[in-house]
Amino acid sequence: MAQAGLKEAKQQLRSQLRAKLASLEDDYILKASAAVAQQLFELPEYKKSKAVACFVSMPKEFNTRPILEQIFKDGKACFLPRVESVKERTMVMLKAESMADVDAFPAGKWNIPEPPRDGPSRVEALDETSGLDLFVVPGLAFDRKNGRLGQGAGFYDRYLAKAMELKQGPDGGKLPLVGVTLDELMIDEVPRDDNDIAMKEVLWPSKS
Repeated sequence: MAQAGLKEAKQQLRSQLRAKLASLEDDYILKASAAVAQQLFELPEYKKSKAVACFVSMPKEFNTRPILEQIFKDGKACFLPRVESVKERTMVMLKAESMADVDAFPAGKWNIPEPPRDGPSRVEALDETSGLDLFVVPGLAFDRKNGRLGQGAGFYDRYLAKAMELKQGPDGGKLPLVGVTLDELMIDEVPRDDNDIAMKEVLWPSKS
């Protein structure tokens, strides 16, 4: 697909999917997200992991709270995103110490809670000492071939490319990227090109 056509196809999909998400009840999203969280906890990659990158949910989005709570309960390190530059489309993933720490995060760009800029310094997920060995990835949509459609800004595309270069999985292989989503956001095929990074696995509530 030509680059212009690919961009247009992605934009049309994003509009449709955002409308679909907006129609879902919060209770339904939480229940569906909790079912996906249980699938994640059963993965060997999760069981063996020591340090997990995840994300803090926006309203009307896959709810990561059940995942975050379990990461801390299991004694794993947890890294969460903060936007550094909207203009340059850059972000960092900083270590959170507990659920209470996460709940105290101030709202950042797009009103998403982010690790604060003041206070003690925090380990970054790509630092040599972070131990990062699993990445739970958000997306506006996914497909059964492990394709991912992001929000369109490119923050994760850039960050994941660096993470794949610098970090490995629990067994020393490629860093596992696991997409988490809702049934309503699974589509037949995500339009993608060579720059789009595929997930190792995608989880959704009705996955058998």
